[in-house]
Amino acid sequence: MLQMRSTVGWDQIESAVRSAAHRHGASLTVVSHLGQPQREALVFTLYHAKCYTALLEADIRFAGFLPCRVAAWQEGDGVTLQAFTPSEYCRILDRPDLEPAAAPLDDVLKSLLDDATRPHAASARTRSGAGPSHWGATEDQVNMRAALPQRIDYRGTKVEDEAGTGQHDSPGG
Repeated sequence: MLQMRSTVGWDQIESAVRSAAHRHGASLTVVSHLGQPQREALVFTLYHAKCYTALLEADIRFAGFLPCRVAAWQEGDGVTLQAFTPSEYCRILDRPDLEPAAAPLDDVLKSLLDDATRPHAASARTRSGAGPSHWGATEDQVNMRAALPQRIDYRGTKVEDEAGTGQHDSPGG
């Protein structure tokens, strides 16, 4: 099991992991808040398609362990990050022959966590002169599942074309 201690504050750890994931070619797809108010934990779900492909082709049972998850909880003035490494998945599946295929993902996970534990991995908001964002959700936090498409059929018809009469409904002045 991979475990690292971070000096990044609890309020900045999500941003630090998100930035580290981006720098290492991974995507942070889900952040789950667990625990009680007195003892809270976060679970980060990390997706790295390039590294997952080889493992899934070698043994489809890896699908039960992927994507990788990293747990985080506050201890004292720091945060502890912990994750199972893909080489441990090989041992659980009784496939030690696949450890070389898991090594690249092991390296990415170790580097990502190491990067997230450093203070420089904190968001730009903690740097001097930078204020908090007032824009709300960022692009990767928006769910586009129910969004209305710009075109509604294969001919390129717009919603605006279908919605009205084609004439101005108020002559104005």
